[in-house]
Amino acid sequence: MDASSSATKMFSALQSQQSLRSQIATTLLSSGLTLYQDGNYTHAVAAFKQASAYVPENTDAYNYAAKAYLKLGKTKEAVDSYKISLSIDRSQSDIWVELGNVYYSEKRYAEAENAFKTAARYDPTDTLAPYTLGQLYLQTERYSEAENQFKKVIKMTPKDGNVYYALGTAYNKMGRHDEAVTQLEKAVTLKKDFALARFELGTAYLGLEDREKAQEQLEILKDLDTSLSAELESDLSSPKISFFHSGKSTFNPLLGAGTPLAFLSADLLAPNSSKDFTMTFQFDSEMDASSVMKITNWSISKASGGEAGYYNNGITLYPQKEAVISPLPKSVTYDATTYQATVTFSIAQNPYGTAVIDPKHLVFKFSGTDINGKKMDPTADQYDGFKGGMF
Repeated sequence: MDASSSATKMFSALQSQQSLRSQIATTLLSSGLTLYQDGNYTHAVAAFKQASAYVPENTDAYNYAAKAYLKLGKTKEAVDSYKISLSIDRSQSDIWVELGNVYYSEKRYAEAENAFKTAARYDPTDTLAPYTLGQLYLQTERYSEAENQFKKVIKMTPKDGNVYYALGTAYNKMGRHDEAVTQLEKAVTLKKDFALARFELGTAYLGLEDREKAQEQLEILKDLDTSLSAELESDLSSPKISFFHSGKSTFNPLLGAGTPLAFLSADLLAPNSSKDFTMTFQFDSEMDASSVMKITNWSISKASGGEAGYYNNGITLYPQKEAVISPLPKSVTYDATTYQATVTFSIAQNPYGTAVIDPKHLVFKFSGTDINGKKMDPTADQYDGFKGGMF
């Protein structure tokens, strides 16, 4: 037998051996996939590892093993398996995305960002990598960068409502609510029954202080997603003053026009005397204590029409006798356990002891916020005795 013939036989034998190993690896991969689909992830991993032992350069074996590891909650092993696969073939853009998603779920944002960027370099036509990178930027409050990624994806896939939703969310985060509305309207046009976009659209309208349109989104959401509708309904609800607590107040807001100050207290009989009075108000929810106690968030004014009526019923016969009331209270206290605010203000007698007042038409208004920074409901942020309730 000559050397040439011997070499040919050896090469043929090697080819046969490699073919056999490849067939075994394929069988093991198939078996592993069946086990994976049956939820038997531990045995699936074993099959994939055996397949990689027969054909070490088979990236599928490592990729499937990584997926099975993730099902078992073994993140480190999954990452290691993905890394081996990528060391064999770095151009697998989809695997870079999968690895990035693992990093993202572990809050390893820098590594996730690198993985998504690498995926985009290997396949510039793929939309998943830049979209997911944009989501990462949203999560890490890098909103301008998120905007750029989503705009890039929109150019690639202009009919995908999900991307308009993501861009609208970014605009909401940046306080650019007008632009958010534009993008989110496109999202709900392209994708029917898109609950997340409806919620975000309602949020955008709230940011624009258009409560009517926000309410429209809430009504739509109620038929789509009860949890999101409940959240938007909560966002739509504003803190209110529930009632005036007469039993805890020293000022009587039910007396009418021309009431002598002495009727409020004998301490005001003497000329140039003064006395502090209180009005206690009940809020319907927990308030921001510092906001409630900030006196410039309160005002005391004479009613000038509408539900409050008119001070002195619109006719002041002796303006020189009218007691002067400071438009700001003297102090405000807040009880965080009862949600009650007590407003203290001072009334002074004139030099002649003849001052009068119209308690019923003094309007007490609060313009602060609750514990979550929500502004007051404009239908329940003020009180006067003429109305006899909040308005």
